[in-house]
Amino acid sequence: MAEDRETGVLSTAKKTASVLKEFGSRLTRKKFVDTDVMETNLRRCLNTADITMLAIGHMIGSGVYVLTATVAKNMAGPAIVIAFLFSGFASFLAALCYAELGVRYPRSGSAYSYTYLALGELWAFLVGWNVALEHVIGAAAISRACSAYIDSLAGGTISNATETAIGTIHVPFISERLDFLAFGILILFTVCLSFGVRMTSYLNNVFSVANLIVIVTIVCVGAYFADTSNWTNPATGGFMPFGWSGVLAASASCFYAYVGFDSIASSGEEAKDPQKSIPRATMISMGIATTTYVAVATVLTLMVNYQDIHDDSGLPDALASHGAHWAKIVVIVGAVSGMATGIIGSLFALTRVIYVMADDGLLFAFCSNVNTKTKIPLGAMYIFASLSALMTLTLDINTLVEVMSIGTLFAYLVVSASVIILRYRANLGPKDDSQELSSIGSSTEKIEDIGAGELKARFQMLRTYLDWCPGRLVTTCVLSFVIFTFLTCGFVVGCSSSIANGSWWSIIILVVLLFCTISCFVVITLHQQSNTPLRYKVPLVPLIPALSIVVNAVLLVNLQAATWLRLVIWVAVGLSMYFSYGLGHSKLDATSPKSTLLKPGVSQLPTWGSLEREPSFDASKKTEHSSDKGKHLFQSSLSKEFLVDNVDTSP
Repeated sequence: MAEDRETGVLSTAKKTASVLKEFGSRLTRKKFVDTDVMETNLRRCLNTADITMLAIGHMIGSGVYVLTATVAKNMAGPAIVIAFLFSGFASFLAALCYAELGVRYPRSGSAYSYTYLALGELWAFLVGWNVALEHVIGAAAISRACSAYIDSLAGGTISNATETAIGTIHVPFISERLDFLAFGILILFTVCLSFGVRMTSYLNNVFSVANLIVIVTIVCVGAYFADTSNWTNPATGGFMPFGWSGVLAASASCFYAYVGFDSIASSGEEAKDPQKSIPRATMISMGIATTTYVAVATVLTLMVNYQDIHDDSGLPDALASHGAHWAKIVVIVGAVSGMATGIIGSLFALTRVIYVMADDGLLFAFCSNVNTKTKIPLGAMYIFASLSALMTLTLDINTLVEVMSIGTLFAYLVVSASVIILRYRANLGPKDDSQELSSIGSSTEKIEDIGAGELKARFQMLRTYLDWCPGRLVTTCVLSFVIFTFLTCGFVVGCSSSIANGSWWSIIILVVLLFCTISCFVVITLHQQSNTPLRYKVPLVPLIPALSIVVNAVLLVNLQAATWLRLVIWVAVGLSMYFSYGLGHSKLDATSPKSTLLKPGVSQLPTWGSLEREPSFDASKKTEHSSDKGKHLFQSSLSKEFLVDNVDTSP
């Protein structure tokens, strides 16, 4: 009896372990490209200039008019100039990584799609969900700032009328008054964008040109009224009144100003020549945006003392304080134009991310429906634009910006890690994950990655100790590098006083954490990279992506605890949707021969045969053995160019 009981316990334990292993493999299943990535149900009609202007409008429209005043007053003072330089450098590192992945996979979805290729489904959902939050909040914050500028031009009559009719609200994180004008602005642009991507591009280009003209006006007039005492007055703290901690905190929030280059990646499925346009648009837009932010922040903090800056309409009020009332009107008109481009960029990128997630089955199917006439996923646009409109009606700008920054930094970090993982990954299946080269170019021959992900020849003696599958050790080291980087940054921030005082225990812990972090990086460099040619590649891999990871980690740990709490709540909502809906409706589930045979309503977990198949999986053969329903789902999906990569199930 005892032996039978022990045998039963062992059998149950094995079954449980097997189920958990299969479930974990299901969460980390990956995609790889297996057809022409230029195929799409959307309309490829954007050239390099269109994409560049889309990014410039998105970045400059949001950052200059929404962020500069509030961050300068509350976080950094005149040192906001340094904060913009630091966040611009960090964003540039991330932009390089985005550009390579945009060339590898020129589709909508941006960081979400890249993570699906590199890390797997669960990580992809988390990134996509946070990118969606980034754009939902971006559209809401810009609409509210646009409303404040229009109200300033009207002498405050709109806000006064609202307060008289409804009164004020005194609730934490909620605006004191409902902003119906901002609500109406967002709804108006949602309607305009419903007419198609050409209309979107035309509106964006017109508003962007007007915005750039006004930026030049701001810098010239502001330089005329500049007073260097606003940077040097010791009574107000001088140039850096909040210290370096304030600069780092401001840099984290200033990432909000650079989210526009994400629009470049999101436009990959509507670009005529994405492999050429994406890298060029990224470099040009980042350079123009950084120059603009630094110039505007400089003249703003030189015109008035940072303590006297108005949160909602800092630039026009600063000019008016010097008697330049005509300039105030010009700035407000230009600001409205600039913020219009920011709203357009946010709604554009938001719609594409939600569309791709829904098309993959991770969000509700109606969000992936593309209008046959306009080629726009209107369901995705209307649902999430409505959520953004409710936020802009009720929440204040500071709350919106703080929540947005953390989602942006998280996405940047994951994309940087994905570049390293994909560079060292061996072939993913019958075709390389860079198959878009053969589908866009003239050659259709497969280019093999000889030794990709394996130890370099001069380090082959280490195979005795590190004999892992090609690419697996690199993936593990990248994840370990991220973890140790976070631990190191968090420890430095939390125990900065002990480290500064030279406490022996703090020095030992810091040295150990640094050693582990550097060791992970060194192990990565011992491996061979993929030799598949791309029209653009990030230089100095793995150094550039690793620097991007470090900078993003530094900024993340400097965000406020309340911001992390809000992110946790948002992620919890997303995970509940994923496990209750997305996990079972994923299009990768439809490729499993066993899962397609399950009857509707059966709660039993399927045996995921797709997790056991060989890497030489042939989609055309596999669907012959699946049910008609499963075959129909697979062939009709826009995601059919993807097949699951289950050779490497590491996260």
